[in-house]
Amino acid sequence: MTEALRIDLLGPLTVRFGGRALDMGPVRQQVMLAVLALRANQISTAEELLDAVWGEKPPPTGLKVIPPYIYRIRKLLPSEGLLDRTRDGYVLRVPEDCVDVQRFESAVKTAGQQSDPVRAAELYAEALALFRGEPLSGLPGSYLSVQRHRLVERRDKVLSDRIELDLANGRHAELVPELVGLVADRPLDERFASQLMLALYRSGRQAEALANYSKTRAVLVDQLGVEPGPELRAAHQTILRNEPSTPRSRDELPYSGAAFIGRTTELAEVIAALRPGSGVAPPVVTIDGMAGVGKTALAVRAGRDLARVYPDGQLFVDLHGHTPGRTPLAPERAVDHLLRSIDVPANQIPQEPEERLAFWRSQVAGKRLLIILDNAFDSASVEPLLPGAPTCGVLVTSRRQLTSLDARARMALDVLARSDASALLSQIIGAARSGQETSAALELVERCGHLPLAIRIAGSRLRHRPAWTVAHLNQRLDAQDRRLTELSADGSGVASAFAVSYEQLTADQQRMFRRLSLMPGKDTDAYGAGALTDTPAADAEEVLEALVDANLLLQPEPGRFQFHDLLRQYAAQVARAEESDQERTDAICRLLEYYLQTTQRSLQQVTQVLYADLSGRPVVPGPSVGADLAWCDAEWPNLVAAVAQAESIGRDDLAWLLANVVAPYLHRRTRLDEIDAVLTIGLAAAERLGDSEGRARLLHLRGHYGRIRCGARKGIADLRQAADLSKGASPALRAHILSSLGYATGWIDSRSEWPELLKESVRLARKVGHEPLAALTLGYLGSLYGDQWDFTNALVYYQEALATAERIGDERLQPDLLNGIAECHLKFGESTEALQAAMAAKTLAQEHRLEFSLQYTMNNLGDAYRLLGEHDLAVETHQQGLVLAVKNCTHLGENGARLHLGHSLLAAGRVDDSQEQFEIVLRRTANQQPRVAAQALEGLADCAEHNDDPGEARALLRQALVQLGQDLPVYAERLQVRLDRLTGHRGTSVGTSPRTAS
Repeated sequence: MTEALRIDLLGPLTVRFGGRALDMGPVRQQVMLAVLALRANQISTAEELLDAVWGEKPPPTGLKVIPPYIYRIRKLLPSEGLLDRTRDGYVLRVPEDCVDVQRFESAVKTAGQQSDPVRAAELYAEALALFRGEPLSGLPGSYLSVQRHRLVERRDKVLSDRIELDLANGRHAELVPELVGLVADRPLDERFASQLMLALYRSGRQAEALANYSKTRAVLVDQLGVEPGPELRAAHQTILRNEPSTPRSRDELPYSGAAFIGRTTELAEVIAALRPGSGVAPPVVTIDGMAGVGKTALAVRAGRDLARVYPDGQLFVDLHGHTPGRTPLAPERAVDHLLRSIDVPANQIPQEPEERLAFWRSQVAGKRLLIILDNAFDSASVEPLLPGAPTCGVLVTSRRQLTSLDARARMALDVLARSDASALLSQIIGAARSGQETSAALELVERCGHLPLAIRIAGSRLRHRPAWTVAHLNQRLDAQDRRLTELSADGSGVASAFAVSYEQLTADQQRMFRRLSLMPGKDTDAYGAGALTDTPAADAEEVLEALVDANLLLQPEPGRFQFHDLLRQYAAQVARAEESDQERTDAICRLLEYYLQTTQRSLQQVTQVLYADLSGRPVVPGPSVGADLAWCDAEWPNLVAAVAQAESIGRDDLAWLLANVVAPYLHRRTRLDEIDAVLTIGLAAAERLGDSEGRARLLHLRGHYGRIRCGARKGIADLRQAADLSKGASPALRAHILSSLGYATGWIDSRSEWPELLKESVRLARKVGHEPLAALTLGYLGSLYGDQWDFTNALVYYQEALATAERIGDERLQPDLLNGIAECHLKFGESTEALQAAMAAKTLAQEHRLEFSLQYTMNNLGDAYRLLGEHDLAVETHQQGLVLAVKNCTHLGENGARLHLGHSLLAAGRVDDSQEQFEIVLRRTANQQPRVAAQALEGLADCAEHNDDPGEARALLRQALVQLGQDLPVYAERLQVRLDRLTGHRGTSVGTSPRTAS
């Protein structure tokens, strides 16, 4: 409804709705509506309305008069919700285009943002057309009188701006009649008098223009006793000097290529920033970026679009700051070019550099010039050339960040977006050819790193070689050490462009640039860079920041540094040419030592893994690391790549040691795909070295993580081999291996020697003072006794393990132990105690981001809710646990989560959904994980009983007993009791079943 409402104030107050005029009542009521409309969508207090409407003569009733007026206005408006009362006052809520004052301001703002002066003048004219006479005419009150005066002044300013644009657009003769009327109405307004003089002069009516000056001067002297101001006098002098009526515009902008793609946002930002403002200094904008990124192309395109804004000309100077074989152009030489560009004769240019620069500034005063200073070396080469006139604009491009230059806006130009890079290639090679090989074309722009220069060269090679396919060029670019060679043409290319930037670096910066190409991953920090260059991190960071300033290095986030892909290849090429193999290998080894030592320091605080003794190795400084794995989280792709890099340079000792620290981190963060690759490389390295202890450590890790991910059978062979290798190793290492082996063995075969293995592990751990391992292994004992349905013993070991973990302050182990305690309480039917233990486990697991522990916590928490009768909450909790298990890629965990969920779904009466979960588990585990399969079969038997099908329940229980065989005799006995009861037709309901999910 509000879309058709119009409130017009730029003339007599009128309100229209649906094309029909509304009568808004008495004058005082109209005044109040006008006040509210002027403050549309802003809250006005009752006191403010009283003062604005009645001024110094308020009615005797005071503020009590406001509500009746509001009520009557509200009734006259087409919608009840338009005029709203809030706790703080009253507000007229209308769209922005409802009130003509707001439409006027919006049109003026849009006009001011236009780069095309013709379109800007049209928008100004549209805004001025909203005035229908004197604003708010006929409405009394001092407040509206002030607003009326403000709106008139605003209209005249916009009118003057529109006329100024029309003059610049050459509409001189058309403006004369309008300006004659304006000057007659406003004889003291020098703006319109000056514009009339210029319009007459440029229309060939010089004498009339001078006569108007004399007339205006006489009025000013007679009525005000003042001489004309500088604007009017300047127009007078222009006419007296008989300067060209139509200024000659100079265009020095170079050819910028046939293809200009994308950069829409960047172009708009540059144009907006270069628009002359009301300041006393010219707008200065800088564009910096790496070689070949398209800085000059963007600057030239912006210059073209700004031609009408700067009608006196566009000047262009290449300062040769980064031109191969050229010395950067000194400011005193650059200013010679600029002065000649504005037609200053050579004999009038001062000889002294300082005088020449001052002369330049005086010559451009009052001119509307855009000056593009391209390819600047530094701020010092630009600052002397800046004009003082605020009517000029300056656009500077450089490969360096010109941080000391006082600029209105700075743009760091990045490579093209993928879509724009593809469009650029398509424009060069032709849409048909690009469309035929769409996939290959996308791969080509990726190989070019989205760099415009590289894409143009690649596209040019394809265009001049019609026999080549895009895929063929991709193959050539993939050839070892050939990419930069392929991306060259006419004796120049990407490599030569990079070479200029490299040559301008200091020796320390060049060394850092070369060494960074040796990074195993994508990025590094100051410590890693310091390791590569054998310098302190603080010094390395200073050099890194200098490379960022030179746009030879990217800083995607604070403290992280990386190359553009092509720059990295260039850096590697330079490193091979300027450094020996030994120098590069030594640098890589220092970096790998940094990764090894810092990763181990970080992980020792948060994992139970026994790491190798690194004493005696060369110390490489690294950052202080906490117990939150933040450093590892930032570096993990580099750590994975470092293992392979160690192998590639023949440092097997570093390869297996790195694998030994990287694998536990990957497991902690559930990055499981990389674990196998890292451990495979490490094991091969340890075998080549004949290092039995190294092999034992890595086999232990592989077996341990394999057990967690895929069940005990997955890791048992590795763990047994690790145990054999560890017989002569340190007690601490053997304790670790026996702990994992005992748990895996007990899980596979309840009748095996698992208690002895685990108790021996506890003994060895306590012998060497390794209480964390003792606590972990005690937890394993509790878990396996629980699997035997011996929950009395299980609870004893869990509680001893928890007491040990609490004593040593190990909060990361406690969630698993609390989970075991919760499960024991569940088996005893102690729902409150189980809930308390599970909630404590959840808190700690979430605090320390232990997602493996959290998924099991959700199983126990859901079971506690189900035991307490909160069936829907139990289902929701178990569903969360299943999501975590799937995310963690643990088949065993996922099966367990589905079993728990199935029982809660059944308790909630969702039999079909429950049966689906049990069937999924059975399909996944039959003949592979008999214990789990037996539990799934018993769950299906529960569903059959719920559906009153005792025959099906008996058959399923018999299958469960067959799956168990001789394993878990306590559990098998419970299943047999239940089967006997069903066989004797003495059924029991699901709610009173002696079994709960394990």
